[in-house]
Amino acid sequence: MSLFPPPLGASGDLGPVTRIVAALTARERALFLEAALPRHASASRIRFADDGDLRPEVWGARCEEWRPEVLLTAWSTPPLPDAWVGRHDCPLRYLCHVTGSVRQIVPRSFLERGGCATNWGEEISGQVAEHGLLLALAALRNLPAWPLFIARPVPLRHITDLNTRTLFGLRVGLHGFGSIARALLPLLRPFGVSLAAYSAGVPLEYYTQHNVRPARSLKALFADSDVLIECESLTPATRGTVTGEILAALPSGAVFVNIGRGAVVDEEALLREAATGRLRVALDVSTAEPLTPDSPVVRNGRVILSPHIGGPTMDRYADCGARALDNLDRFLDGRPLDSVISLAAYDRAT
Repeated sequence: MSLFPPPLGASGDLGPVTRIVAALTARERALFLEAALPRHASASRIRFADDGDLRPEVWGARCEEWRPEVLLTAWSTPPLPDAWVGRHDCPLRYLCHVTGSVRQIVPRSFLERGGCATNWGEEISGQVAEHGLLLALAALRNLPAWPLFIARPVPLRHITDLNTRTLFGLRVGLHGFGSIARALLPLLRPFGVSLAAYSAGVPLEYYTQHNVRPARSLKALFADSDVLIECESLTPATRGTVTGEILAALPSGAVFVNIGRGAVVDEEALLREAATGRLRVALDVSTAEPLTPDSPVVRNGRVILSPHIGGPTMDRYADCGARALDNLDRFLDGRPLDSVISLAAYDRAT
């Protein structure tokens, strides 16, 4: 049986034979698309690949066989083969990505020659920001020490040994100034904090527009922060930029939270700072994921850990799928798309 439906008649200026393939696993389809499909006109035109079609050893042949003009993709979609997507007669016109960065799926040249790609935009930014606030508060309240006090009850007068702290009035630094950092701003402001940020290449007026003080340098940002929230994307330019020297600039007792990417940070240096107790550290991401019991991050014992669950939360997967299907409807109707990935956004993405 053909993967594609019979001609459905004219649809905008795309003609009757537009080939649309959803290259998601069955689990991703259930999480992102199942609830939203019945509400979208484009649903009847999508043909879904099987999980076996996404195996690296057959994926290239499937692309050659199906010749999709539109691809729905997600975390499990393999990279598009260079031999296929780089050809002058490659039929792919639109990559409708249900999740975040497309850098691992499609090369920059696809956009350079006029291909279009969209993603979930700022759909989950607020959820990840919320998780960053949770981790910062947990570190300030010294969550790792709670079980010890519960296991060995002590007189209330000794509870001060927990050395809990409040976020109110502190200096908060944001490394990165993308959608997650911006979503943090309205969450942090009720605490009366002073806000500073640094991200290489971001124009100074952009910080002013959001009423955030631009730091002179990354080291200056760290030196002036009681709480540092790491939310910079991972690119060749940002990998390893938070060095041991940069971490040492944080004041003693400062909180370091990472909701961006683990490889932006010198993880060994960070774990040393946590082990000594000089810094309070809370991580949603690490260099090697998923975490295992023998991971140095887990064995450290002084780090608050969450297993890369900042977002989307389980109750919001369907929203991401609905955004992708809305864009697919727009594409087929010839309407402007939401969350289009520009070349600049591609270069700054993880």
